[in-house]
Amino acid sequence: MDRQQAYFGNIARIAGRIRAYAPPDLIERFAAVSGFDHSSYRRCTPAFDGTITAVDGSNALLLDAGSFAIAAIRAVECSYAGGECIHRRTTPLQVVSVGGADDDYAELFEECFGCRPRALPGGEDPAAAASVIRDTFEYWVALELAWELSEGDLLVLDGALRVSHASHHEILEDLLNVCNHRGVLLAAVTKRTSLTWGNGHPILPAAAGLAAKLGVGEPWYVKIPADQAIPDRQQQHTWQQRGSQYVALLHRRAARPFKIELPEYLEDEMADRAFSALAAYADDGRVTGYPYPLLDAHLHCRIGIDVAEQVRHDLIRGICGLGMSMKEYSGLFGDYHDEFNRY
Repeated sequence: MDRQQAYFGNIARIAGRIRAYAPPDLIERFAAVSGFDHSSYRRCTPAFDGTITAVDGSNALLLDAGSFAIAAIRAVECSYAGGECIHRRTTPLQVVSVGGADDDYAELFEECFGCRPRALPGGEDPAAAASVIRDTFEYWVALELAWELSEGDLLVLDGALRVSHASHHEILEDLLNVCNHRGVLLAAVTKRTSLTWGNGHPILPAAAGLAAKLGVGEPWYVKIPADQAIPDRQQQHTWQQRGSQYVALLHRRAARPFKIELPEYLEDEMADRAFSALAAYADDGRVTGYPYPLLDAHLHCRIGIDVAEQVRHDLIRGICGLGMSMKEYSGLFGDYHDEFNRY
């Protein structure tokens, strides 16, 4: 077999695998496995009389020495009521070291929550460690908001109600407890999910396809029961997963549904209120079907190339002021990939 035959053979193999993940009878298979019918899907009215507040964070690696790295991190909250933005707050841009003996994580964690973390990022690569610190900032902002919001308001997180690092376990528990105690609704919206059923079939297009076949009107949501055999497996440890999982299509013109998680303790009436709130704020023409307070938070927290370059130049100026030469700097942070990319 020559190279061209091998290449197109690989293309055909992978194309076949993709088709197998989403076969022509995907909807029929999902209906048989899930047992869902028209009554399984709940309609929600796009209306909300409270405040909806979204939290998102961003991180960017600035310098990477291999043994340690420097990152910039910040988080944003955007609050809306009556369809209008009522305020927007951003944490100061934090420049932190990740990895190495002088990792900033423990100090930042204690500054946010008043206690030392029970685990450090440690073995993670710099990008993963920076993501852990970003999540820490997001949880800190969310916990502060849980005490500020009123009963019946909705707090929206980007991602899922599960932790990616052991140090966040108690923090997420605190957030859930405060929201439960104060009657603040909590939801996490996932743009992309690995949740599957039937040995690898993606759950979002299956649930949406079945809803369309059954004639369910948008917006709708459906709960994915954890005690049934719909999900392929428990994809996280129990200490990681803290929410009930739903699939929701929040607008009739939405391109695709989302996986949304709500606290396990939430009753059906409050789940209806949460989804009605999300649907009420999902009619932005830029990304129709996605809650635009969360889009607003994402747009205002991201650390763009211009900001990253400015901070990087400020760092270089600072270390040069301490007597480090550019040769020493290049020896520490130089990357041969940058050289390769010149050719």
